[in-house]
Amino acid sequence: MAEAGWLADLIETGALMEGHFLLTSGRHGDRFMLLSKLMEDPGRARPWIRELARFGESLSPDRIVGPAMGGVILAWAVASEMPSGPKASFAEKVEGQGGQKRMVIRRGLRPLPGERVLVVEDAMTTGGSVMLAVDAVREAGAEVVGVGVLVDRRPEDFRIPYPTFSVLRLLAAAYRAADCPLCAEGVPLATPKA
Repeated sequence: MAEAGWLADLIETGALMEGHFLLTSGRHGDRFMLLSKLMEDPGRARPWIRELARFGESLSPDRIVGPAMGGVILAWAVASEMPSGPKASFAEKVEGQGGQKRMVIRRGLRPLPGERVLVVEDAMTTGGSVMLAVDAVREAGAEVVGVGVLVDRRPEDFRIPYPTFSVLRLLAAAYRAADCPLCAEGVPLATPKA
């Protein structure tokens, strides 16, 4: 599907919003991705999932891991589309030492030492959740073989140290709150995930 078709899916499902938003990273942005709106429509989401599965299959993973919440359903869906039959798990946030953010894989779903793991996420803006999930995979003794996302919003200069694939690359502004021009203009701040 061409980029216009992917964008149409996001707009028509309400997954892409424009305005002034508090992003999950704590930054402010002019676009917000609520990809759960895309995922609630399996017919619309299936081509996206198949694209990630094609990328994943090329890496021969034993397991697909997604950070909670956006990557939970996605990890299962991508694994279910892969002929090689990888398992699906998710990483969830826990409070680390000194209040540091971290993720763990538990509930009996930890990768085995040496397993090859593809980390998937719905939208990536700063890469923070993805890298926390990567750390959880590595902590379990497994090998991260790649990262796949539905929508990649990262700045051009932010690199992930693994093979990375996105169905759609959609750059969008992400400002520190103190530097946000939308705040300076008095545009009301919305928190769609609240």
